[in-house]
Order: sequence, then structure tokens, then C-alpha cells
Amino acid sequence: MSRNTRALRTPAALATATVALLGASAVLPAPAHAAVTLDCTGGPVTIDDSTEDYTLTGACSAVILNGSNLSVALTSATTVMVTGANVDVTATGALGPVVVTGSNSSVTATAAPSARVEASNVDVRIPALDRAVLIGSNNKVVADQGTRVKIKGSNNRAKYRALRKVVVRGANNTVKVRTGKTKVRVKGANNVVRVHRRG
Repeated sequence: MSRNTRALRTPAALATATVALLGASAVLPAPAHAAVTLDCTGGPVTIDDSTEDYTLTGACSAVILNGSNLSVALTSATTVMVTGANVDVTATGALGPVVVTGSNSSVTATAAPSARVEASNVDVRIPALDRAVLIGSNNKVVADQGTRVKIKGSNNRAKYRALRKVVVRGANNTVKVRTGKTKVRVKGANNVVRVHRRG
């Protein structure tokens, strides 16, 4: 048995070794799912990582989300593009144009000029949403008022308080408008369009 081995068997040496190991464990990388904060003021933000929670601070310009299984919180952005799947975006303020091509995703904000969805199982909830396009299946948009909704696909849903025009092409889509006058164009089977008054 060497002198070094014998030394480690003493209580003092064992205590020192334990402290050293504890110190080493304190500098290990953060585990997955840890919240990550990014500053938007430097320019566009692109997130390629997956399975993370992000908080974006400052006034964001373009936000591009290529990763999957993301949760992103921000105040506002000039544009938002979601290409990854299973992405949840929550904005406390207004967004610019929104484009979603990743399935099983959601976008929530107070306002946006437009939202374009080319995927499936996407949920868009923006009270002041001027224009919306849903291409795919099982997508849903909920808004207070807007000028135009276009749906192409199946099993999509749109719910507005007031909407000027709706165009539906596909099957088994549902549109509900509670107030005002709405122009309606529908082509396809088993579509349900309920408006307060047709214009």
C-alpha cells in the first residue's frame, strides 16, 4: 500500500476529498429544461436548441424558432416565425406578422397584423388579428375582430367576435362569427359557417 493510499484512509484526508468532490459538482453544466434569458436588443434572435424554456427581454425584432419542444415568453416582436414542432409562444404585447410551419404549436399575443399557419394542430389566440390563413388540419384561431380569414384544409376552426370576410376550401371546417356583417365563400363538404349576418 502506497503512502498516498494510506493517507486517504485518515478521517482528515477523507473529509478533504469529500469537500473537493462537492466543489467540483457545483460547476457542472445546468441541466436541460433550465430557463434561459436572451436579450433581444442586439438584433434578430434565432433559437435552434430544443427542449428549453426561453425568456426574451427587450424590444425584439425578428424571432425565429427552429428548435422543437420550446416554451418562449416575450413582450413583443416585429416578426415571429415558428418552424419547429411543439413550440409555445406567449407575448404580453403585440407581434408583427406571425408564420407557423411547425405542428403542435401555439401562439398567444394581444395583437398582430397577420397569422399564417401551414401545419397541423396549431392554436393561435390573438384578440386583435387582422388577417389569418390556416392551411392544414386541426388548426384553430381565436380572435376578437379581423378583416379576413382564409381556410384551406380540413377540421380547422376559426372563432371571431367580428369578421368582414371568410373563405373556406376543404372539408369539416368550422367558422363562428358573433356580430356584424360577414362575406362568406365556402367550397367543400361538411363545412359549418355561422355568422351573425351575411354581407
